[in-house]
Amino acid sequence: MDDGYVGQGYGVPAASTLEAISMTARAEGILLDPVYSGKGMAGLIGLLRQGFFKPTDNVLFLHTGGSSARGTTSAASSPRWCRPSAATATRPPSGAAQGT
Repeated sequence: MDDGYVGQGYGVPAASTLEAISMTARAEGILLDPVYSGKGMAGLIGLLRQGFFKPTDNVLFLHTGGSSARGTTSAASSPRWCRPSAATATRPPSGAAQGT
């Protein structure tokens, strides 16, 4: 177990977490959350960069979900892809009553 990618604590994404979330979304179209899967992917990317794995190793990343946490960090620290647009931020949910 390597806790070097936890950052400052639960729910506080480190710079490596935000990089991993953005990189994985752009490269693979996979959405990660900043609490668990983003930190896990940051750890995997860090190990890859360190040469931890041999070229013959099989590596599996188990994404356990958590994409519902996307956008729960502040807009300043969130990657651009997980920030709500102005249009969706003010739009009422579909099926919601319109005025009374």
